[in-house]
Amino acid sequence: MNETRYTERMKRAFLTGLAALFPILITIFLLTWLYGQMDALLGSKVNVVARRTLVQNERLFGMAFPGAPDEVSETSETRREHVVDNYPEFIGGVVGILGVAFAVLIMGFFLRGFVGAKVMNKVDGFFERFPVVKGIYPHARQVADFLFGSRDNLEFQRVVAVEYPRKGIYSLGFLTGCGLKDVQEHAGQNLVAIFIPNSPAPLTGFVIMVPKNEVVSLDMRVEDAITFCVTAGMVSGKGDRSQQVTTRLPAGGSAPATSRREEPGVVEDKDEGDGEVGSEAQ
Repeated sequence: MNETRYTERMKRAFLTGLAALFPILITIFLLTWLYGQMDALLGSKVNVVARRTLVQNERLFGMAFPGAPDEVSETSETRREHVVDNYPEFIGGVVGILGVAFAVLIMGFFLRGFVGAKVMNKVDGFFERFPVVKGIYPHARQVADFLFGSRDNLEFQRVVAVEYPRKGIYSLGFLTGCGLKDVQEHAGQNLVAIFIPNSPAPLTGFVIMVPKNEVVSLDMRVEDAITFCVTAGMVSGKGDRSQQVTTRLPAGGSAPATSRREEPGVVEDKDEGDGEVGSEAQ
């Protein structure tokens, strides 16, 4: 029994250490891989040009090697020997990475414009025509949008929980606005629109309309909720999930909006009287 407990403790300690080191090792691996790729593609070429320039230009040579003896800088042959022996090879890789980052930045500014967006739509449509690629490219696009900032277009107001698909089962969702006017009139009460994300791809999902008083507002950031979905509930971005504070949205009457869809300011602040969100431990 003691041997089993000791083995179990060793296993848990090993997994804990592995979990702590894994993101660090992945980060180091990706950075090392990126540096190696940039050095192979651009670094060697940058180094060749830089060495040639230093050999041919005495003034630049003196700026790059201020401690070199005067007799070394007198002829191109002596400068070449000094450059071969003392030139730092890592400069090519660094310049390559900075060059790629600058090119990506320029491309980002272009794609954020009207013309760039049209071009990107054409590119997406082109890749989605091929039988095999169309099964991969859209999902890769979703992952890229999630990782690199297109989430800004998803204006989730707050993280909520609703009893869905049946009573007693709670689903995580994002409050996006009010329900449709016709549906609210049919239901006879205020409804709110909730986006229920899929796991592990939270940028896809579906929208449901729920009575306002049946929605539980969670003390949770949108980023943490997305992490919760991506990891299938294994990581929530908070320390102890059992200590999360929840509040219940009030029933706000049954006055529907005059437009087709109500304005998204569904949840009122605490100092707005009837719209107060009361604290209620779940």
